[in-house]
Amino acid sequence: MPEIDNYQSELIQLRAGLGSGVVTIESNGRRKTYRSVGEIEQAIKYFERLGGNRRRRRSRFRLASIGSE
Repeated sequence: MPEIDNYQSELIQLRAGLGSGVVTIESNGRRKTYRSVGEIEQAIKYFERLGGNRRRRRSRFRLASIGSE
């Protein structure tokens, strides 16, 4: 199994807290208390922008035939 980077770890904890109503999140040995659900949602968006939710994309292309048929 690949190692989870810090941003993914933060996102996992934030989403779990959001789903359960917990406002104090502990991740990577650090503890943070959020004041509202909106603040947790902002933190999730922040870590997603940093790259914690990146998906690998494959380029799709077709080779064009060159020459006369």
